[in-house]
Amino acid sequence: MSEDKTKQIITLHKYKTEFNADSVEWCPHKPYQHFFVCANYQLTETQERIGRILLFSITPANELQLCQTVNTSAVLDQKWCLHCPILTVVNAASAIEVYKFENERLMLITTCTVPCEALILSVDWTKEHEMICSDSKGNWHKLELCENNLVLQNTAKAHDFEAWIAAFYSWNTAVFYTGGDDALLLTFDTRIGTAPVNKNRVHQAGVTSVHSNINKEFQIATGSYDENVRLWDVRNMKVEECLTKMPGPVWRLKWDPFNSKSLLSACMLGGAHVLGDGLDIVCSFYEHESMVYGVDWCHLGGDDRIIGTCSFYDSLLCISKLPKENKEENL
Repeated sequence: MSEDKTKQIITLHKYKTEFNADSVEWCPHKPYQHFFVCANYQLTETQERIGRILLFSITPANELQLCQTVNTSAVLDQKWCLHCPILTVVNAASAIEVYKFENERLMLITTCTVPCEALILSVDWTKEHEMICSDSKGNWHKLELCENNLVLQNTAKAHDFEAWIAAFYSWNTAVFYTGGDDALLLTFDTRIGTAPVNKNRVHQAGVTSVHSNINKEFQIATGSYDENVRLWDVRNMKVEECLTKMPGPVWRLKWDPFNSKSLLSACMLGGAHVLGDGLDIVCSFYEHESMVYGVDWCHLGGDDRIIGTCSFYDSLLCISKLPKENKEENL
């Protein structure tokens, strides 16, 4: 990829989050698509894990505004429900917190602590009231939100080491995937039981990200510490459809929310990148000086495509605009 293309990404805002930053999630719901959250994880001198949820908005004048700060335990992942403006946050206290977004504020409505004494590492929503989580002891946890109460439905062991990611399959929410530090990508089907129905051993290091394509049935993308992004046809998990070597270990992947033809990737010390058709890198962002853990697309339409990225030890949040030629040709 040429240096000129890299320089065409325009940084609109930079914000120092004080605590280490590890997650960015834009609200997908109208009329709140100009809001997003940035999560923080900080280890204190006394080894206490503390965190914050920072709620931001982009104003009509294109200014970045901090709207709310929520103090909690150290946050490892967060996801908006796709059906309503509700945010789920998982943290280092083995807790899953659910926030309702109302009157442009986050309000805690319920908390559930899973009995594992582990870090909850990831969360994903499926149907309107169901979610899946993974933890540092290799377990997955399935939960349901019932009348503002979070109910633990099931827990099962999946991996021998950290289960870095758990994610649902968009086209059949009885199916979900987990990726672990044991380099396994596992497929589960809740109609069958709690044991995996498929074990994929192709990755050469820990599997850190799984994202289902909501616009293309049978397609999922995975990222790994082996520095590769892979596309899979879920009907044949023996070999990937496509593979691209990235500039660093892949921590998060996000399909774009418009037509799901582009992937946004967080590559830790290798920057953030947008991949187009065929998994070619079409533009890159290298302004972070630490591990890029958080990436997401702004859901606002229009002429500009906006992304949010954040990095850990330099506690940096960036809001950037993608180059127009990449939008028209590749996105």
